[in-house]
Amino acid sequence: MSKILQLKISLEGIAPKIWRRFLVKENATFQELHNTIQAVMGWGNYHMFEFQINDICISPDEEGHNPAENSLKRLYESPEFIKMLEQTKLKNGSASLDIDKVNKILKEQERNKKTATYKLTSKINILIHLEKQRFNYIYDFGDNWKHFVVVEKILDSADAPFIPFCLSGERSCPPEDCGSIPEYYELQKIKKNKNRKEYKERIAEWLGEDFDFEYFDLNKTNKELHRLAKIDGRIKKWRPK
Repeated sequence: MSKILQLKISLEGIAPKIWRRFLVKENATFQELHNTIQAVMGWGNYHMFEFQINDICISPDEEGHNPAENSLKRLYESPEFIKMLEQTKLKNGSASLDIDKVNKILKEQERNKKTATYKLTSKINILIHLEKQRFNYIYDFGDNWKHFVVVEKILDSADAPFIPFCLSGERSCPPEDCGSIPEYYELQKIKKNKNRKEYKERIAEWLGEDFDFEYFDLNKTNKELHRLAKIDGRIKKWRPK
């Protein structure tokens, strides 16, 4: 009988913390863990993502995703590209990049790309199998949402109607495509002040005036997880509270 992992995931760089505590089977795949994280956090599953476990990275190929996201991530991992940014002072918005050099860096990275040992179809217990073990989950390489995940407990069984299952959490996930942490805080400020000129466009027309940065709907989250909880090829019957 497979064991159950109790995980706690927190979004880095935001205070107060946005976090969730949830259960997942040890024999789930990394793709299933990704789907679970998307559901418990409240993300829209629109972007590239990556698991970072020690020096091992697991991510999807570019098919079905925006290839520019993956290219951007790979560029920022290149010392040559960082040096180029510093030399052109692009960070201050005073210059443009040499596209030929950028493409040369990307081609070189592609040539040196190693064959992945672990894939999204791999079982998570191959790499995640110890209590207190920690790893990272990155979502949306543009906004770069970094999540910190810890294995709180490894259980023989759990009092839950289905697995995966969310036990608790606090605060709403940032709005998808809001522009990373600085823009997240700016969005909060705009929402609190209807006199801001950006209010109509960014709140009333885009975010929605009912969006609550402090609210986490546990029941709604478990409804979504219930959709993912296939047991013996069927969805287990469950009625939310």
